[in-house]
Amino acid sequence: MINKPLIKRISSIVLIILGVVFGGTWGSTGVCVGDNIFSVFGLSAWSNGTNGTHYPAIVGMIIILIGIGVLNTTLSKKARLWVWSIAIILLVIMGLAFAHV
Repeated sequence: MINKPLIKRISSIVLIILGVVFGGTWGSTGVCVGDNIFSVFGLSAWSNGTNGTHYPAIVGMIIILIGIGVLNTTLSKKARLWVWSIAIILLVIMGLAFAHV
């Protein structure tokens, strides 16, 4: 039987990967999966037409944070501090580099 911490860890990894896929640009087209999903619902993916704040990237970062939060429920206190520190630093770098053009 699979224990709860293992299920939480697997679901957290799935959420983190989903966040990266949703907010990241894949392939040579320069369009991310989040852009396509936003357009299906009639929402603009960018704050200023084709530039500005990239909303799918922000949603992707939020999904990643949720995944990290789920992962933290299975870790020790010391490991949680390291995971959150690294996650926040990486998300700030990603946000500064990729979310706003």
